Amino acid sequence: MNDNVFIQAKNGNKEAIELVIKTVEPFIFKQCRRMKLRDQEFEDLCQISYEAIIKGIPKLHEDHLDSAPSYLMKCIHNAIKYEARKTLSRPQDTSLDAEDKDGIPHREKLIAKDNTESIFFRGENSSKVKEAFMSLSKEEKTVLSYFIQDDYGGIKRYSELYNIDYRKARYMKDKTLKKMKNYLENHNEDDFDF
Repeated sequence: MNDNVFIQAKNGNKEAIELVIKTVEPFIFKQCRRMKLRDQEFEDLCQISYEAIIKGIPKLHEDHLDSAPSYLMKCIHNAIKYEARKTLSRPQDTSLDAEDKDGIPHREKLIAKDNTESIFFRGENSSKVKEAFMSLSKEEKTVLSYFIQDDYGGIKRYSELYNIDYRKARYMKDKTLKKMKNYLENHNEDDFDF
């Protein structure tokens, strides 16, 4: 393309601007077909690309007009990528009945606020629970204390502080809870005050 056309476009000549757009239009179509965004159609992406060209033309330097087409293509590329980042930064609306990539409905992946351990301990006599806790070893008491203080991240913190593999710490927690449950079940039920 003639450098004179870029100079005229930079000065605001509408026909020159249209000629510049027509020159890079195949690149626009190629880039917009490659990009699939949930909020934007092909025509929307083309419009964003046209705006990028119109904004980029006044920024052309007269000393570098030989690289103007590649500069405008970079403007298009950046505008489309910016739109993609905006779209990806917003979470996608979804339904509880929708499935994830593995085919599991989101409803099945919900976590209940109450876990079985807390439900179990709520119904037990606190003095019996204390007795069961006292029957544990020092290590079992420690891991259980971390779990009770923070049932979501306590075991991870315990494994990091004591340099124990997380899976081993989690296994120890499960084993300790089972040991306490067995202790409580093996004592006379008439001792419990409900």
